[in-house]
Amino acid sequence: MDVYRSEEEQVEALKRWWQENGKSIVIGIVLAAAAIFGWRAWQDHTRNIGEAASNIYFDLLDAVALSAESPTESNKATAAHLIQKLKDEYQKTTYAQYAGLLAAKQAVLEGDLELAEKELEWVLARGDKNSVVNVLARLRLARVILARPGEADAERALALIENFDAGGHTASYEEVKGDIYLRLNRQDEARKAYANALSEIERLGLQNPVLSMKIDDLAVAGGS
Repeated sequence: MDVYRSEEEQVEALKRWWQENGKSIVIGIVLAAAAIFGWRAWQDHTRNIGEAASNIYFDLLDAVALSAESPTESNKATAAHLIQKLKDEYQKTTYAQYAGLLAAKQAVLEGDLELAEKELEWVLARGDKNSVVNVLARLRLARVILARPGEADAERALALIENFDAGGHTASYEEVKGDIYLRLNRQDEARKAYANALSEIERLGLQNPVLSMKIDDLAVAGGS
């Protein structure tokens, strides 16, 4: 640092330094403060959206339960309205994705596989592809596609879940694969997939009587 001959020279040097650098410092402080306040505002906005979506979703669960107990047109319309509200106004939230899953389930119950497929594709188009809701949507979509007649749909279902990390849903994943292979008359691969599913279920200490029946049916078919 320069050595000044007098206090006056030091003051003059500080004034010159401030004239040269003060404006940029003030701008930097203002920008930093704006960034902090902007980040906090964004966090508050995101939290408010999440809370609003959560409230609507739990209202939806109540509406779905009520519709199941008393399937009147009014109750069905209420559930459908809440689903659409989540999808339209809160589509970037996980709650909207779960609403899409509920819509697909309802469509399957009503026999509208085309609508169920559209709902599940809507869910898959949003969010992290490795999230739980995405895994569920992918497996359910494979089942919906497989429910349609024709080998082409079975091939499409297989392409949907090949090279796919099912995470904690390995048993369901392997069972769906087995169903697809069986539709394609690839019985050895179906048998292996079912065995993998059963092994995972047993590891978890659970049971799946339907899966056991599928394995038994394949054993009978293989022995005939």
